[in-house]
Parts: sequence; structure tokens; C-alpha cells
Amino acid sequence: MIRLFFRLIRLIVFCLVLGVGLYFGGPYLLTAIGQSLVAPPSAGRADLLVVLAGEPYLRVPEAARLYHEGQGAAILLTGEVHPPGFAELRQQGIEFRDSQEIALAILAAMRVPPSAVLTIAERADTTRAEMEAVARFLRNRPAKRLTLVTSRSHTGRAVKIFTTGLGSAVRIQAHPPRNDPFDPAGWWRKRADYKQVLYEYAGLADFWRIRFWEWAVGWLRSAPPLLAVREVSR
Repeated sequence: MIRLFFRLIRLIVFCLVLGVGLYFGGPYLLTAIGQSLVAPPSAGRADLLVVLAGEPYLRVPEAARLYHEGQGAAILLTGEVHPPGFAELRQQGIEFRDSQEIALAILAAMRVPPSAVLTIAERADTTRAEMEAVARFLRNRPAKRLTLVTSRSHTGRAVKIFTTGLGSAVRIQAHPPRNDPFDPAGWWRKRADYKQVLYEYAGLADFWRIRFWEWAVGWLRSAPPLLAVREVSR
């Protein structure tokens, strides 16, 4: 009975210490969780400013500003998969712009010369698919440094995916829009930021799953073959 009493006391003390630690240290932990998603700021002029699909009203103007500031030689727009119903409406003669056409209109309005704007016709539905499309594009137009223009919460994962896929020959850096509303130091206070953090960590889990699978397959292929043991008759 005495042992049970002391165990209960230790459990209560542990819970109190844990609660106090979370109360005072929770904001620091949550801030670290948000900041770990953000890649270091870009440094140096890029051969291409790659605007990843999504949020064209935030990302495309930022790419235009970077171009006018001399931070990139040209702008490359990736293609986004059309949402359900898009093709059917166009077949009915209902014309409206998709995300890439919106991006082109914004760049034209911000006086980016057409000769400095490049597009990828392929439609991608994931960052990994965008990276693969960019890799195929670079076969005919090599580049040594890319700046990925994407959302602040997405910069870290995007850099990981592009660095892994394109290899060490291409230097990858990221730049978020200056007016991006995501706050890594207070993301848990806003529902939109909260959803972005959950989405990005789910994407990171999938990234590491693929990396582990590639490592496992490569290890199995490089493993020496099993020695065949044959009984020798006397």
C-alpha cells in the first residue's frame, strides 16, 4: 500500500512538472515547429526564378519584383492540374483563365518582358511532379541556380524535394512572397496557418517515406548476392 502511495505521488509530481514545462515552454516548441518549415532566405542571383503553382496573386508578383531587382535572369512558370469541371466548361465555350494564364497576365501587367518569361506545358499536381517537370525542362535549358518562389510554409519542403531530385549540380534556394500572411512564430493562433502546418508536415512525412524506400531499394540492389552452398560428394 505504501509503495502504491509513493508511485501515485511520483506520478502527480511528474504530471505537474510536465504541465509547467509545457505551459512555459510550449510557445517556444510551437514556434520551433513553425520555423522548421521555412527555408533560409535566398542569397545570390538565380538563373531562373521558378514560380511553383498555387497562390498566383502572391507568388507571381513577388517573382516579378525579384526579376526587376535583378535577382533572376528569367521567370519559369510551372503548370497546375485543372480543377474538376474546368475542361467541361471550356468545351461549352465558357472561357476563363487558368492559374498559368493568370500568372502570364500579372507578369505582363508588371512589365516583365515576354522574352524573360518561360512556361512548362506539363500539368503537375504535387511538388515532386513539378520538380520532375522542371528537371525535364532543364535538359534543354541548363541552369546552375534556381530560386523557388513559393509560400513561406512550403519553402523548406520544396527545397528538400528539388535538391534531392536535381542533385548537387543545381543549387536550390527559396524565396517566399514578402506579404505572405503565414506566421511561423504564431501559426497556432490562426486556422489558415494551422492548416498549412499540418499539410506541410504530412508532405514531409511522405517525402521521408519515399526517401526511405529509395534507400532501401538501392541498398538491396547493391547488396552482394547470397553464396550458393553446394554439397560436395566424396
